[in-house]
This record gives sequence, C-alpha cells and structure tokens, in this order.
Amino acid sequence: MAISSDIVATAALGRDGVIFLSASDLSVQHANDVATKMLEKLALGLKAGTALKQFLALLSREATFTDSNGVEAVRKALQEIGKKGEHDLPPFSVADVRIAWRKSDGPAGLIALQLCDVTRSEALARNLSDHKFFIQHLIDVLPIPIYVKNIDGIINRCNTAFSDFIGCKLDAVLGRKSSDVAPAMLDATMNRMEQPLLKAEGNVRDEITFEREDGTPKAAIFAASTLKTPSGAIGGTIGSLIDITSLKKAEAEVAGAAARLTDILQKAPIGVGISDRETGKFLFFNKTFVELLGIEVGNREDTAKDDLDDANRKMTLTDATDSILLSERYREKSLFEMDAMGELHDVELRIRPTGAKEARWLRTSLEPLPFEGQEAVLWWVADITKQKMASRELQNKANNDELTGLANRARFMQKLNHCESVLRGTDTPAAVFLLDLDGFKQVNDTLGHAAGDWVLIETARRLVRAARRADEVARLGGDEFTMVFINKGRAAEMTKIAGAILKAMAEPYVWEGKPCPIGASIGISVFDGGFCDMSEQLRRADKAMYEAKLAGKGRYVVYDAEKDVDLNED
Repeated sequence: MAISSDIVATAALGRDGVIFLSASDLSVQHANDVATKMLEKLALGLKAGTALKQFLALLSREATFTDSNGVEAVRKALQEIGKKGEHDLPPFSVADVRIAWRKSDGPAGLIALQLCDVTRSEALARNLSDHKFFIQHLIDVLPIPIYVKNIDGIINRCNTAFSDFIGCKLDAVLGRKSSDVAPAMLDATMNRMEQPLLKAEGNVRDEITFEREDGTPKAAIFAASTLKTPSGAIGGTIGSLIDITSLKKAEAEVAGAAARLTDILQKAPIGVGISDRETGKFLFFNKTFVELLGIEVGNREDTAKDDLDDANRKMTLTDATDSILLSERYREKSLFEMDAMGELHDVELRIRPTGAKEARWLRTSLEPLPFEGQEAVLWWVADITKQKMASRELQNKANNDELTGLANRARFMQKLNHCESVLRGTDTPAAVFLLDLDGFKQVNDTLGHAAGDWVLIETARRLVRAARRADEVARLGGDEFTMVFINKGRAAEMTKIAGAILKAMAEPYVWEGKPCPIGASIGISVFDGGFCDMSEQLRRADKAMYEAKLAGKGRYVVYDAEKDVDLNED
C-alpha cells in the first residue's frame, strides 16, 4: 500500500523515530529518517515491504534487551503489536544507544511504532538548563529543514538541513533576512503565508513549489506557526520545509505511465474493457471495444460524442454491463471457471449489436483484476467473424457441390451412413433415388460447357422443388443426381414423387434462346429399415436407373429383387 505524502511529512516532523506498519499483513511501510539513523544496523529490516517478523528477527540478533533475552523480548513485542490500542514494548540498546518504544494505532489504518532515543533524550534534558542554546540545539537535532524568524523577517535560528535546502552555507543564512538568501519564488511564498501569523496566533500548512537560483525545480510541504516571546507577544515565526521533490517526481512518472498505458489501450486494435466483478458495470473500455459491441457511449465531462478519439478523455459506458456479452447464467459459470483457472481464454461468443443486420462472432478472454480499489474483470475482445465465415465457407465447399449448391458425394455418403445407423432394426420405410440426365452429352458437345453447366444448375433447382420432401438431394458427379427419403411412404408414394420429378424434367430447357433436349431416367430402391445396407440400396437404385435407360429413357423404374440376376445367382 502507498503512504500519502501528508503522513510522510508528519512523520518527518517528529524528533522520535517512527515506523509505520500495514495493519493487514504487519509489513513495514515507511520509516522516518530518525528511525533509520537510530537503527542504522537494522537498515535491511526497515525497507518497505519487509515483514515485521523479519525485522524482529534481525532486532533479536543486533540489539541487547534490558529485561530479557532477544527471543523472549521480540516474542513479547510481537504479541503487544498485535493488540489494539497503545502498548509499551520491551526496551533495548543498539550500538550503545538506549531506545524505548511503544506501539500505537497510526493514521489511515496503519500501526505506528514510536522509538525514543533515551540516550539523546537524557542529553537534551541536561541542556534544558541552558536556555541560550536550547532552541538552536532543538532545531539542529531535527532532520528536516527548520528556521526561526523574528518579527522583522530575520532568520536568527536554522539548521543545516534548512541552509542546504535553499542552497546556502549555514553561516551565510543566520542573521540575514530570508529575502537575501532564499530563492525569490520561495521567499515570496513563505512571506505571504506567514503574514497572518504575525498578526494573530495560528499556523499554516501547504504544499508549495519553487525554483532554486540554479533553476532546479523543488517541491515541499511548508508548515509555519506563530512564535511568542516570554511575555506572550508575537515575536516571529517558526517554520519547516519538507522536501517532497522526489515523491512528486515519482507520482508524475506513475501518472505519466498510466496515461501512456491508457493511450496505448485506447489505440489498441483489440477491444479492452474492465467491468465491476459484482455488478458487471463497465468501468473502462477503449474505442475498439465500443465499435465491436456497437454500443452507445457517454463521458463524465458530458462532451460531444465526436471527441471519442481523444485517448486521454475519461469515458464511461451508458448503463452498460457485461450482460451485453454474457447471460446471467453463463456469467456465473464463466466467473467460476475464471476463478478456478486464474483466467479464461478463447471464449467464443455470438452477438448481434443493436441495429446491426448480421450477427458478429467475438473471441474473448477474462482475467481477474483489481481496479480503482475494487474487484474487477479484464476483458480482451477480438472480432473473429471473418475467420468464422471463412471456416464456414470451407466447410460448405467440402460438403456442397460448387456448381449447383447441392450436397456433394461426400456429404451424401455421410447422410446415408447416418440413416443406416438410425434405421437399422426398424420397419421404417425408406427409398433411394438415382437420376441420370438423358441427352446431356449432346448438349455439352453442341452448345458447349457453359450450356451444360446451366443445365446442371437448372436441374438442381427443379429437383429441389419437385423432391421437396427428400431428406437430402445431392449431385454425385457429372449429370448424376441422387435423393434419399426417410419415412415418407412406400413404393406407391415414391412413384408419385418420381412422376412429379419426371414432369419437372420434361419442361423445356432453353439456354440463351436455344432449346436443350434434356430428359431424365430415374432408378428407385424402396426398402424397410430392417434391411438398410445403404451401399447396397444405392447399387440397386443404380441398377434400376440403367433399366430405365434401356427401356427407352425418360421414365422411372423401381428395383425388383426377383429380376436382379446377380442377386439371384448369389
């Protein structure tokens, strides 16, 4: 967790050492300069993110405890730190420095460990009798820049930290007005904020920025209070300047990185969205995400929709939730699987955006993500409609005749295999038709292949219309077509359908004003499901079709097993 600059500044103002711990996992979050110098031999244990147990283990080795050995003392310290409220902790010494410390509840949900240098405190107490040096000594021991001004604006007390901060030697600052030594911008700001303190008792505190004389930009937390004389009259001000230049630079770098990331996401060719885990409400999205889902957008500044290309503008979906992608039931299932696997990849969804003529296929991935202090879900969305259509087109080419659009031989044989497995052992009536065009070779030879192709396309159209009750109509190849009928009747019904087909075939074929003498011969095999060897049924229909050819063409013949010489010989 990040420590705010206000808390850091407050810790820096104290003369005691302060260590802030995270209340959730008891890890070190920040140690002020006093604590760092006081526990110099334990520097590794004071780094941000270090577990309290690691710090205490290091302390047990490096420190000498007054009341007990190191192991018992740190165990007691750990117990006391885990309790609510304020608790004194076992005192210890490090490098001849005696330290008393206590645990208290800190700001912003933190735990504060306050360390007092007993050795230094005793030394300061001895100096209290010498009032002449007390203020200067007090200022000098503080690690932050401190100054004392009289009512005329002359700096009569300050520490080395202050003189270094404004870029001067200590001797060059004492006894001079701040306007003579401080950068002009800083002096103007300090004087403006101190003016009310010279009229009435009070204090001020604010974050300020300025430039030093060498042009170096600086940022600081400025704090000042009224200073009174022993008689109670206002005698000047005492102030401090805590350098937060590095902190502000780091904050600017983080903000810049976030802005760059947002800009990258806004321009990404893949859709990116972030939704609230509990409500499904979208908290962030980029332009591609909006375009893919075809949804309305608004923004928090209420600017025009034409400003969508402004990557730095904060936007929000208009009452949109992840229900535009997932149904409630599927949402729960998806989130469950995401939690189980840590992420969920390549989920294919089919949606139809509002006002769109056709549906769109999307491939999405889901990942859990903390966003703005709440549990969220990160969505990556890509449009795979073209890939789906291409795959479907390849499948159609694999299963359909390219010229007529009917099922091809491969698909028809798959259909027959399926029918065989469904019909086997039943008494369901079925039939296979095999149709061969009469006169097709002559049309091809005399009028050309273009005319022949047209005849095949026209034949397919007539067959689909005349044999509309067929379970499948296919072109086996050349000018040969086939049909299969399941549970549409027995021989009487099949001959009626065959008659309708021949009637349709008998209608004139006219290509570009030229008549095409085309007819058709049909062989029919009618059977029950109890005998459903489809390969055999196709052979029988083929044999019946050739009988129709031999009988004069332009007719149908129903297979008769008693006339099948090959079968009878077997």
